[in-house]
Amino acid sequence: MKQLYRIDFSEGQGNTVWECVREKNLHVHYVFNEAKYKASVAPRWIRSSILRYALDFDGYSTWIEDEGIIHNASFTISIILAPRCFEACHGEVATALIDQLDRDAKTGFALGLFEHGIVQLEIGNGEEIQLIRTDKSLRLAAWSHVSAVYDEDQQRIAIFIDGVRETEMTATFAPSETSLSIGKSRAPFKIGNYFSGGMFSGVIDSICVLGEALGDDAIWKEASAVNSLTLVSRDIELDEARLLDDPHRPQFHAIPPQHWMNEPHAPFYYQGKYHLFYQKNASGPYFSHLHWGHWTSDDMVFWENEPTALIPEKKVSPSGVWSGSATIGPDGSPLLFYTSADFSKTYNQGVGVAKPKDVHDGRLLEWDLGENVVIEQTADQGIPSQYRDPFVWKDEEEEQWYLINGGGIQDKGPVAWLYTSNDCRDWTFKGEFFSVDHKEYPHLGTNWELPVFLPISDGKGNRKFVFLFMSYFHSGPSQQVDTYYYIGEFHRSSHTFIPDTPTPKLLDYGRFKFSGPSGFVDPVSGKTVVFSILQGNRTEQEEYDSGWAHNAGLPIELSLHEGELIVRPLENLQSLRARLLVDEVNQSVKSINQKLESLRHKMIEVLVEFEETDEKVGVELKKDPEGLEVTRLLFDPSTAVVSMDRSKTCLDKDGDCQGGEVEVEGGLRVHLFVDHSAIECFIQNKKMLSTRAYPSLPESDHISLIGRDDIRIASIKVYELKSIWKPKEAGEDNDH
Repeated sequence: MKQLYRIDFSEGQGNTVWECVREKNLHVHYVFNEAKYKASVAPRWIRSSILRYALDFDGYSTWIEDEGIIHNASFTISIILAPRCFEACHGEVATALIDQLDRDAKTGFALGLFEHGIVQLEIGNGEEIQLIRTDKSLRLAAWSHVSAVYDEDQQRIAIFIDGVRETEMTATFAPSETSLSIGKSRAPFKIGNYFSGGMFSGVIDSICVLGEALGDDAIWKEASAVNSLTLVSRDIELDEARLLDDPHRPQFHAIPPQHWMNEPHAPFYYQGKYHLFYQKNASGPYFSHLHWGHWTSDDMVFWENEPTALIPEKKVSPSGVWSGSATIGPDGSPLLFYTSADFSKTYNQGVGVAKPKDVHDGRLLEWDLGENVVIEQTADQGIPSQYRDPFVWKDEEEEQWYLINGGGIQDKGPVAWLYTSNDCRDWTFKGEFFSVDHKEYPHLGTNWELPVFLPISDGKGNRKFVFLFMSYFHSGPSQQVDTYYYIGEFHRSSHTFIPDTPTPKLLDYGRFKFSGPSGFVDPVSGKTVVFSILQGNRTEQEEYDSGWAHNAGLPIELSLHEGELIVRPLENLQSLRARLLVDEVNQSVKSINQKLESLRHKMIEVLVEFEETDEKVGVELKKDPEGLEVTRLLFDPSTAVVSMDRSKTCLDKDGDCQGGEVEVEGGLRVHLFVDHSAIECFIQNKKMLSTRAYPSLPESDHISLIGRDDIRIASIKVYELKSIWKPKEAGEDNDH
């Protein structure tokens, strides 16, 4: 057999690979070869039982370039690979495996993956580009053997998956003189300003190009050695330890191993485990390819990354699996309600239900999306394509479930639609659960996302409901997207929510840093718990360079006091405390600051109560010793405004000031958490102020109190907190 090209990926380390035929080293492009925010590191390698090692392509920054293959006769391309995710969102585009197609000259070839793992081959003859695709898809997170054959004598091309001929057609070929690319399309489409689509996410064990057309028997024999091999899930999942040395990346928050996430959602408790899901893109730190990531926990504090739970499928939700919620169904097993997306339709969003494949699996690792959606938007239900994020709860008195879905009505305003069901399969539309007039409340958006409806109580028998939602602006003038809440009553007879006040309140003053709410009533404690996303505050370039975007906010408890909402951090978070650093009562600001001066930590919890004063008071965070960088939480009693001043947060950037009014009786009480770049503040247990700080100086980790030296501090405690993510022990994983 005449080999034209071969890479075995047998190095197992470093950022070069050996091309065996032309005998030369090729550079592997990878964002962390020269890292900006962490220590530089080579691309990830995993051990393979096929050819010893395989190279991990991260989906957005890993690819290889080489001179083109000069050959104008029959050929066979064979690749052994395991995909981590598939293209699902961008229409007629493909992910490149090996690409030497000159699209202008219409010459050369490109072997890649189309939507949902369909294999495609493009081949040019100088006059046209011929395209062939399989009906069968590759398996995710599993080894596959893919071959593409061009037979010059027969003038035919064929694609084989795992040794089986899946499709063929007549074609002719003209070679290309252009360069060759592995893992990245030579004609990538742009996603935003910095990211390229058409890049492979997964591991590749070997690539071989032969100068002849192999027959079916030869390809079957070659593939049979692969078909019986298994891949350990940790080898295909992104490595959570790779970014632990990033000084801005939170470590006691729930966060994906790498790349991008959006809102956490669908919390539930089942057989001793808490489950929480989130919007996930395994291809890079940008918005696209929506899957459901999955965490499990014993206490809602220490989370473990699990394999991807819900993945877009051709039969249902082909354009991404968007947000949703969870409930325990009639048979006692959990159900996931998700937003099904199909961009080929005008009304392209509906509600699907996923079930666990094995209810006895304590981690619930595998889920079935179902065959069909259970709810579809109709022409009478508002703005097309603005219909998403189902939230489900069970009636406390009857065997009945309720579902609300976010949407909007053209020329009227945002709305939550309500449905009921006795079995979680067949749903009856009941109409508008709650809506507002956009003209009267333009800041509340044209439609709502992520509606959440939960009971709250004061522990004395008084009970209300809280309705949370995110404003969204589908059209017209756009204002600040944010998370609001109403407190009110649920009228079962009319299936409507009646708020206590006509105007909602902000839950958090951090300008969209706290967003994407979800929640449930914890069956263990009986508490109403809400989860959120803590949005990043970086440019696309910075997220590209860092390899991650966003994290979950800390879980919070909601309750009621004299008709007002009380917001506290989850009590279980106390288990994060590693060491008590400061514990003082009835001291002056000056005395406390002397004790704080030597502290420098990236992960802390601070509880401080000031005595009542007419002076401005607060806390300085993420501060360097010279005061060149500092983020200041400040309360001004004269205006009753609490604010986060980020004007000096980073020397290299302009900052802003975020905040709002808060009622303070007595002295200011602040409970705050700092986790690298993430800052979450609870003020008087009434308001939150969440933000981000990315200082540029390495020593910007000090804290101090703001206030005149003689102002009294009723009490202060400062704890050093511990990471929930641990570096892997030597020999524990297969990275090199």
